[in-house]
Amino acid sequence: MKEKAVVLLSGGQDSATCLAWAVQQYHCLALSLNYGQRHAAELEAAAKIADIYEVPHIVEAIPILGSIGGSALVDGTELKWDGGYGDKEAPNGLPTSFVPGRNLLFLAIAGAVAVRNGAKVIVTGVCQTDYSGYPDCRESFVTAMQAVLNEAMPSGCGPFQIVTPLMHLDKAQTVGLALALPNAWRALEQSVTCYEGKRPGCGVCAACVLRAKGFAAAGQTDPASVAV
Repeated sequence: MKEKAVVLLSGGQDSATCLAWAVQQYHCLALSLNYGQRHAAELEAAAKIADIYEVPHIVEAIPILGSIGGSALVDGTELKWDGGYGDKEAPNGLPTSFVPGRNLLFLAIAGAVAVRNGAKVIVTGVCQTDYSGYPDCRESFVTAMQAVLNEAMPSGCGPFQIVTPLMHLDKAQTVGLALALPNAWRALEQSVTCYEGKRPGCGVCAACVLRAKGFAAAGQTDPASVAV
């Protein structure tokens, strides 16, 4: 019998690929979080992707990130192409798209959902190879957060494991992984990566640039670009 897993599903390329991977390994529950992001398109995409894999899908609202602000993804300020740097190298600090505390809060909520549903595995699509200057996408953060969850939750519910299938893959390798997974191309057709909520994308934001480079390097056409 497969072990249960909670899969964080944003509706983007990486989380769609992670769900495609996870359903081969685990009995999955997809978790999406409405944190006041700029658009609803990615949550709509997440619902469609969960349907493709016929997994239960829950959406939880956490408006506090929007209330705090500090990111163009939640407070409506201008998004700029300033990704691709380590956090200590990024001009004027972190990228404008960095949401302070997002992955920290996401993984904490996923841990609570895991306890509620008898799961010991959390799957997330964070990746430090193309992490665009986000410190909460690094392996060191995930390792620390896994230790925190195991300290914070009842011992009888764990031990918990945070699984990151894409951690050491670049975007081209992520495309290659998707090619090998059942229905992943269908899921990628529905995925929304663009910071402006467009599918196949605006073509100029940091997320679109990284996605386009990945498909080009893999020698593949982005399925989202032909499915609209």
